[in-house]
Amino acid sequence: MVQLHTSVNDQLCVGIDLHRDTMTVACLDPRTGEVTFRKLACKCRTQITEYFSTLPRPHSVAIEAVGFYRWLWDLLEPIVDELHLADATRCRALAATRPKTDRQDALNVADLMAAGRLPIAYAPPMHVRELRDWTRHRNGLARSHARVLTRVQSIMNANNRPGPKRAKADALIRYVKAHGTLLPQRHVRMLWLAVDQLTVIERQIDDAERTITGLLADEKFVTVDTLLRSIPGVGPVTSATAIAELGDLTRFTDRKQITRYAGLNPRTFDSADKQRTGRISKAGPRQLRWVLQQAAWCARRDHPIFRKRFGQLSKRVGKAKAGVAIARKLLLCMWAVVRDGKPYRPVGDAG
Repeated sequence: MVQLHTSVNDQLCVGIDLHRDTMTVACLDPRTGEVTFRKLACKCRTQITEYFSTLPRPHSVAIEAVGFYRWLWDLLEPIVDELHLADATRCRALAATRPKTDRQDALNVADLMAAGRLPIAYAPPMHVRELRDWTRHRNGLARSHARVLTRVQSIMNANNRPGPKRAKADALIRYVKAHGTLLPQRHVRMLWLAVDQLTVIERQIDDAERTITGLLADEKFVTVDTLLRSIPGVGPVTSATAIAELGDLTRFTDRKQITRYAGLNPRTFDSADKQRTGRISKAGPRQLRWVLQQAAWCARRDHPIFRKRFGQLSKRVGKAKAGVAIARKLLLCMWAVVRDGKPYRPVGDAG
């Protein structure tokens, strides 16, 4: 979902093309058409602060969105009149045939802002960013935990052994103590190393989840969290990740917007009079898709409506695509309960 910045005819329009080491700033005065450029080193924070503090007022500043824009946003937010995050892909599309240089990219942002055509990307507020950092940290640990378990299962398969039933360090400890004599010594050593890794990761996951639980208790999150967790398969981690990655769910005006944002919309290919759909676009935050997939498996296991729907879909399109469809359904349920301010109530078929 992309919003457009309104025209600022009486304000200085400042566009920023940001890179790791340097940034190029274009200042456009819409009244006179005068443009000035400045190149700044990203490591010189004091110089950046002084430059933007002395800009003629009123002014409006837009940063072209990149994956590392946050530090500059935090630096400029207290000192500039208006601060916006420009959608880099759409800005480039609107640039038409302009050559792609740092100056031209910065000027393009300033030009679009002056014309009221600047596509604005979502910049989450501080409390959402903090939750996002912790959910991404926790989910990264969970994936590391899964990778260790995959190695453990590989060792078990090599020895034609079933391995522990529980995917936890304490279960692996009990298994090695009870059955270690049945395994080669090298594999026993590898399993003890895996125990060490799992123990550390599980302790860190517990710590991250306690922090996330504390953040969700904030009044800014508690109502939305309660609504989201009324949906089958959605627990505290899924709820927290959805809030962190989506921000204010009410900013999405329809189903297509939120599925496109999450990257769960099918890609469409048009050629002449033929049209076909492909795999999902995966254009949005992968953290959100990952937790929705986990929630989808829980929902189809624990809830009869989702279990029935999964069974119907898996017969027609296979289990993988059926899981994606259930994940998309959960996302739409999240949007609906927050939009309506009412907890989830199943009505007939979940499809």
